[in-house]
Amino acid sequence: MQLLKLIVFICLLSGCDMFAPQKSMNVIQEKIDATGLSVQIGIPSKKIISSSSGITESLYALGVGEYIIAVTDDCSHLPQSKGKERIGSKENILLKKIIQLSPELVLSNDGDMTDETITNLRDMGITVFVLKKCISPQDVAENFRVLGTITGKQNVAEMNIADADKKIEGVAERIKGNPRPKVFWEVSAKPLTTVGAGSFAGTIIRLSGGENIVRGKTKFPFYSVPAVIKNNPDVIILSNVPDEEKLRWKQIESITASQNNRIYSIDPNLMNASTPLALAEAVEKVSMLLYPVVGGITTLEIKQEVFL
Repeated sequence: MQLLKLIVFICLLSGCDMFAPQKSMNVIQEKIDATGLSVQIGIPSKKIISSSSGITESLYALGVGEYIIAVTDDCSHLPQSKGKERIGSKENILLKKIIQLSPELVLSNDGDMTDETITNLRDMGITVFVLKKCISPQDVAENFRVLGTITGKQNVAEMNIADADKKIEGVAERIKGNPRPKVFWEVSAKPLTTVGAGSFAGTIIRLSGGENIVRGKTKFPFYSVPAVIKNNPDVIILSNVPDEEKLRWKQIESITASQNNRIYSIDPNLMNASTPLALAEAVEKVSMLLYPVVGGITTLEIKQEVFL
């Protein structure tokens, strides 16, 4: 509390308008966020701080990128975030900066900001809404709907979701009746780390028609080369690992994926699809790797640049 009092005192001295009346909103809605708190939100909110690259991308997909007044450093890789104010990293949020910006709403994903940071912001009268962490397509759609409601873009959200559903249904129809290839997805070389059923990438494998060789719900379990050899994947996917990894797996000729030259490097951002349509496109791309030929028809001339 002493820290909060000091921040407020400094802010008052510096002339920020945290206590200035906000612009009137059309509607005030109460929504339960991922922390279990009922949050009162002005609809539409047009002065938003985003703590997550996924939230930032979602707001741009909804056509309301101009509503974002600040982002965290974690959004620095996004071209859209260029020129936006920065409020530090998710691990080190600059409270004074947020106060000075006087946002109508701070958006975060569950786990992005510490409970202490969220509590401090709320104690200072700043509205914080925490979205659930996404594992399933339903989670992605639910978060996107919430953002659509908050920004007054429900129709845009529903169109995006409907288009995404059609794409995923199209993948399921295309591969129907085919045996599911076994997949190993590597996300780190040292130590060797993969994706479990409880991860977003695990969901992409399933929706793409693959069978993850890794059991259990640990999101990113450590694994071993002997275990990969034992489970003998048909396809190996590499994300964010050195180029040497592809050569390492190719040299293990007992693995089916190595024998058939089915080791693919893909864009690691596919693992973090934040909108329904982005998820559907990730599923389409991975499915084309798993099923390059269906019914004698080549569905994709696989080129590295498509996925890198």
